[in-house]
Amino acid sequence: MSNIFLSPFAKLFSLVSSRYVNTFIPVKEDLTEGRTKINTKQEQEAYDNLVSTGKNIEKMLGKYPVIKELNEVLFIKVADLDDFKMTGILNKGKTTASVGWDMSKKPNFVLPLYAKNLQNVYEITKDLDLSLDDIYRITRVLFTPFLNGLYRGDYSHLPKDKSYMQLDNFIQVEVKNERGIEVEGFLGPARATVVNVDGQWLIFEGWHGDPDIRYSMDIKQALEFAYLIRVKLMQADPKSSWFDLKLTVDKYNDLKKEVTVYERDWHTIEEYKNSKSE
Repeated sequence: MSNIFLSPFAKLFSLVSSRYVNTFIPVKEDLTEGRTKINTKQEQEAYDNLVSTGKNIEKMLGKYPVIKELNEVLFIKVADLDDFKMTGILNKGKTTASVGWDMSKKPNFVLPLYAKNLQNVYEITKDLDLSLDDIYRITRVLFTPFLNGLYRGDYSHLPKDKSYMQLDNFIQVEVKNERGIEVEGFLGPARATVVNVDGQWLIFEGWHGDPDIRYSMDIKQALEFAYLIRVKLMQADPKSSWFDLKLTVDKYNDLKKEVTVYERDWHTIEEYKNSKSE
């Protein structure tokens, strides 16, 4: 059920601005459980790395208390192990792992990985510390799946008209590689193109075309975006006050303005035609 306190604000914003996407439609995905048994030594190693990474994260709670605010379900597919599937859950600081995709759960992120990625994440977390460089490495590998989870998330508890989120239908996003970190198999900075087609969000690796708007941010700003969306908006209590939700939306939109590095002069075909006739 949509939040009854924020709905009037959403309708008002929609009346004064027709530029932004107002409808989010879930993208259909063919998700199947997969095998529920471990068949090879390599699969056992991948599963062990997932479990151990979860235990490392649990031990970080004192240093990173924000972890307790997260409630995430990860569907992981290991491409070089015959698409071996696992489910990882992080809920209020506790982690669990299982073989196969737990179809009783709705995934927040679907992560296509390689066995080496799971080994690397375990190595990164085993010292129970996450530097900004470590976080960038993880972000670079998972950038497109992360954006899929953010844009395609379940916003059904928020007002049906999403114009107040001020999302264009053609966006480019970048997390800057300020320290020149090399990530094996992933050349260049973390960049993606986000397009809304008939209400559905589609995300593509790299930059394509001339977008309505382009966002370029450092890793700290990227983390703030993720927190505002994943925790403050997507996990917001449906009974939250209008003031609390609007405060979060305002912070989110202010941050977008802060990281905007390019905006096209026109945003509709009509505006484009008018610009050519002048």
